[in-house]
Amino acid sequence: MTQPILAVIVEGHGEVSAVPTLLRRLVPHAQILKPHRVPRGKMTTEVGRAVQLQGTRVGQHGGVLVLLDADDDDPDELAHRLDDDIAAHASGKIAGRARVTVAVREFEAWFLGGIESLRSHRSVDNDASYDGNPEEPRDAKGRLSDRMMEPYQETIHQVAFSALVDLEDVAQRCPSFIRFQEAVIELAGASE
Repeated sequence: MTQPILAVIVEGHGEVSAVPTLLRRLVPHAQILKPHRVPRGKMTTEVGRAVQLQGTRVGQHGGVLVLLDADDDDPDELAHRLDDDIAAHASGKIAGRARVTVAVREFEAWFLGGIESLRSHRSVDNDASYDGNPEEPRDAKGRLSDRMMEPYQETIHQVAFSALVDLEDVAQRCPSFIRFQEAVIELAGASE
């Protein structure tokens, strides 16, 4: 059995370090390559070329995962636009091993979904909780900061929170995380 290889394309600086941490928790048997960052403003026009590049890095034993925030866009429509760019710019074999996943509103909504499990982190309030739908409001970063003893910073907190957050709690509260999880498991399983 060949070890699956996953390449990742993300939009934010924090996700470059955080997403591999999350992926190692979901598919510990997979080799996770360093993510390729494509800024949000260029994502819908350059993702196809980025998938082609990452696809050559993983070869036939891997897949390419694209993760970005929906922000105010419709997540399904955004995913379709990215799929179209991938189909137009990546070879058929590589495009077939690519999956687009969209965090509804923001990646940080997933942390809100599992905020209680982050209480052990020195930056998070001991009684931190979130009662609403974490994927509904805009500004999950701000809502996360409100539950912390210091301002939330992507490049500082995302990796630690990705290592600590209870993935079952997040999956129960964030449907976009379930879609992310399914895409990761599919890509890792398809290359075995």
